Amino acid sequence: MQKLLTIIILFFGLFSSQAFAQETFSSEYLSGTIISINEDENGLILYETELEDGLIIDLDTFGEKVVVGNTVYVEYIPGLESYNFTTINRNQPLLILLGIFVISILLLAGKKGLRSLGSLTISILLLFFGLVPLLMSGYDPIWVTVFFGLCVLFVSIFVTHGFNYQSLVSFIGSFTSILLALFLIWAVTQFSSLTGLINDEIQFLSFETNNALNLVRIVSASIIIGILGVLDDITITQVAVVRELSSDTSLSKKDIFVKALRVGRDHISSLVNTLVFAYVGATLPMIMFVSLLQIPFVVLISQEFIFIEIIRSLIGAIALTLAVPVTTWMASYLFQKAIHKDTCTLESACAHHSH
Repeated sequence: MQKLLTIIILFFGLFSSQAFAQETFSSEYLSGTIISINEDENGLILYETELEDGLIIDLDTFGEKVVVGNTVYVEYIPGLESYNFTTINRNQPLLILLGIFVISILLLAGKKGLRSLGSLTISILLLFFGLVPLLMSGYDPIWVTVFFGLCVLFVSIFVTHGFNYQSLVSFIGSFTSILLALFLIWAVTQFSSLTGLINDEIQFLSFETNNALNLVRIVSASIIIGILGVLDDITITQVAVVRELSSDTSLSKKDIFVKALRVGRDHISSLVNTLVFAYVGATLPMIMFVSLLQIPFVVLISQEFIFIEIIRSLIGAIALTLAVPVTTWMASYLFQKAIHKDTCTLESACAHHSH
């Protein structure tokens, strides 16, 4: 699910960036079909392309291989009357995979899967049609992200798992973890002399917005977004474990807390691995590149673009680790009776009942 969320976020992020680019350069994006491949007198390969309006042009794909019949996207700049190759249309395999995902979720998870898909859709809409425009307007990245992060958590937890005490405890536990992450981010940024210029994309963003954005706070906000995807998973699981254990009247609150925390330790170890390797996978080319550099390790990890990725993983792992004992304690000591009286709205909890 986290990998899917990353893909969807990337898709909507590209959509948002393209919309911004269109506004900045007054560009139009057209689709066309490759109808033939030609070579000019200088040996340059040009692709004869028929656009959607019937116009036929020659495109230079700058080394990207296409074949006759491929559908491509072309950027048209009216002021310059120029057509530039953008990319090949890859929407079909994306839609097929998305359809397989939706069908598999609905078949395996039923109504709860439908609610999960609904909450995911709402969350993505909130992030990219609420959060991104506000960030581009110059609002403080961290506080805007915290607000929308809480909205996303609210939707993902309450819409998916129902409005009950189990969801409430999960939401509070997740919020506590976000507060810890905020403190750690503040501490690191205060003493690390960061600039926020960690990759080409953020440098381009800074240039296109005339350096009006606080890049360090944008990077900090991205760390907060990175931990949202797994917080509801671990907190809901811990509350479900407490709920099941509370059905045994011979167990004291302390017994329930200890047993549930034991389950949480196993869960957190797997989630920390998932979180760290998700970041490693996203930065694998960079890791391969830096492995070729003849730079001492202590110097290498102080490079800002590497330093940010390390603290991103560490802060996310620490926040997740805190979520387990906090959520388990609240569920065991503060909300145990209320949770036990809840109707069984969580299928993950119901699955453990013995009749």
